[in-house]
Amino acid sequence: MHLLSQTALRHPWRVILLFLVLSAAFGAGLRGLELDNSPESLVPPDLPAKLLLDQARETFGGGDMELAALEGEVWTPEALEQLRAATDAVAGIEGVQRVTSLANAKRMEEDDGFLLVEDLLPETLSEADVAGIRAYVEGHPLYAGRLVSGDGRYAAVIVEVDPAADMKRLNHEIGAALAANWNGPVHLAGTPALSGYILDTMARDIPRQLLLAILIIALVFFVNFRSQRGVLLPLLTVLVALVWALGLGGWLGFKLGMISSILPVVVLAVGSSFTLHVLNRFYHELAAGASRREAVLLATRETGLGVLVSALAAGAGLAALFSSSIPQIKSFGLLAAFGVLAAFLASSLLVPSILVLLKNPRRIMDPERPDAISRAMRGLGGWLLGARKGVLVAAVVFLGVMLYFIPRIQAETSFLSYFPKTAAPREATELVDRVFGGSDNVILIVDGDLKDPELLGAIYRFEQKVAAYPEVGSAASIADVIRELHKALTGAYGLPDSREGVAQEILLYQMSGDPEDLAQFMDEAATTAQVTVQVRSLPSGAMQDLVDRIQADAEAIIGPHANAVDTTGSSVLMLETMRLILHDQYVSLALAFFLVALFNAVLLRSWIVGLVSIVPLVLTVSGQFGLMGLFGIPLDTATALIGAIAIGVGDYSVHIIVRYLEELRKGRSPDDAARESVYVSGRAVFFTALAIGGGFMALLFSGFAPIQTFAKLMGFTVGATALFALTALPAALLVFVRKDRKHEVVQDA
Repeated sequence: MHLLSQTALRHPWRVILLFLVLSAAFGAGLRGLELDNSPESLVPPDLPAKLLLDQARETFGGGDMELAALEGEVWTPEALEQLRAATDAVAGIEGVQRVTSLANAKRMEEDDGFLLVEDLLPETLSEADVAGIRAYVEGHPLYAGRLVSGDGRYAAVIVEVDPAADMKRLNHEIGAALAANWNGPVHLAGTPALSGYILDTMARDIPRQLLLAILIIALVFFVNFRSQRGVLLPLLTVLVALVWALGLGGWLGFKLGMISSILPVVVLAVGSSFTLHVLNRFYHELAAGASRREAVLLATRETGLGVLVSALAAGAGLAALFSSSIPQIKSFGLLAAFGVLAAFLASSLLVPSILVLLKNPRRIMDPERPDAISRAMRGLGGWLLGARKGVLVAAVVFLGVMLYFIPRIQAETSFLSYFPKTAAPREATELVDRVFGGSDNVILIVDGDLKDPELLGAIYRFEQKVAAYPEVGSAASIADVIRELHKALTGAYGLPDSREGVAQEILLYQMSGDPEDLAQFMDEAATTAQVTVQVRSLPSGAMQDLVDRIQADAEAIIGPHANAVDTTGSSVLMLETMRLILHDQYVSLALAFFLVALFNAVLLRSWIVGLVSIVPLVLTVSGQFGLMGLFGIPLDTATALIGAIAIGVGDYSVHIIVRYLEELRKGRSPDDAARESVYVSGRAVFFTALAIGGGFMALLFSGFAPIQTFAKLMGFTVGATALFALTALPAALLVFVRKDRKHEVVQDA
């Protein structure tokens, strides 16, 4: 820290110019930032189920699905003409790969020994035509309940889009095309609808949350310092940190998602706390009569070690998230850690350089002046001397109770739960689930001889079995197509009884109809089939149970007749993501605790002190997860961050420890050192917690339920960490660190 402070004192203009140049360089990367809010953006690209789904899309076509429910009386000539116009309009949108509705469905009939495959809707429609179409559709297993509701009040338009396309644009254009051609309400469910809603919500949330966090933090700093520069300098610090962090994301080509909406508030809340400690000491030295240069030098020297350890601990806690398998969490961890370290550099170099150049304020108020908070801290320090054992016993009991509830935590990756009940995509999804039997899917990839009647029969029996589950809307495969072919040719549903018969019927369809109609169910060599099970949106636990049953049925019914049966689909991807979140949570927490203890031990020159320093963090993180288990709060992509972020933002311990060891080095008794450390550092800890906690409270106004829950948990986290740092930590120091031993604390680290 000596080098940094001397650089700021000797070359302030050079430091300011350097920060301007670096900020411009990182700022240029902001143009490269991309947003990706699809559910699959949470899935690791090398996940086996993801690789299988990508392979299935390459083989059978299709992509991310949007399901539109068009509300109104379907069985009229006018409605079907509107449906045809709407289908054609959507098919012409760039990025749309396939559109399926009654308007482009096929009708198969036998004509004098020949198979006729023609459009379901003729060019002109009469009432008699509609009646015939309705009778045909209601008897067709691939159409009834899938393309039109049983009561004829909703028509479905299934739109498959390029996963790499701009989902916000697609959702808007699909919705506009349908609304322009359909005379009735249009309900959009599926990936483009969810992604578009997330982008719109993020665009609204991030500026609002950031502004609110700035106002809260600015108010806290103004109350503490009562000066404009005491407010503006911390905000300048975090502005630099945000530009650097987000700019780095742009240069690295990161795609930011819903989780990234937390990033600005995290950097703002954590980064501003570093400047608080520097300014706190600076104004104290000015009030004591020091010159401006002396005050800057003393402020950076006296707070340097504490700020450095806090920054490294915060960076380590956040960087531990980079070990996650979830792409969004991984990028968040790296950028947040980089932003925190950028804030440290700004508070240690840029802020002192500016302070050297500015004139002294006309009115200097000592932040360490005696006031109600200082008196409370002095009373707390005195009380701890007589209650140290009771505090430690209470801490152990609290830890035990929280550990008891932690195993009750359940992971949740259902995207539907992320949105308010009144959100349009959620209402549309619930409507689609109710009317069409589901907007989600489980996909089976069957490898075998698809001309074998035994295999086709097994696939059909499997479909019948799973379709009976209340959570399943329907199932579709090549077996259904061949049964329809067989009915058109023979007048009765069934499958040919020989391989040659199956091959002949498939050939007849390929000659009479569009071969692409079969391509979505089987490959050209007739060795790989796709079986799609349409399922309702369910909580992760219920979805896991359903997928387990589907997989067991597939193995029992299809397995004996196939070479292999594999499972994928959007539901499976989300469940795999859930398992990764649970696993990564333990890894990132263990890594974060280890790194924080390591940094503290090395910089404070004692393993005992390093271990004692994480006592507040262990208690807080245990409390976080214990409360989640107690109140049934699920572990999702947002709440999965709280442990590592808590370790990153809540390392107030170092300021108490540094002061405690300094007092021991001065020859004070452990009791006096503990009392003085709580008194002197307690006020800064209080205002730091107030600023950070207030910043996180801005996230309560998010449009996403997990982020609102995250904000509540972080409010507990910040308060609990400060409380434990001012109670359990001094009590532990009095028991385990009774003297300064050989690890002298170097003020000028």
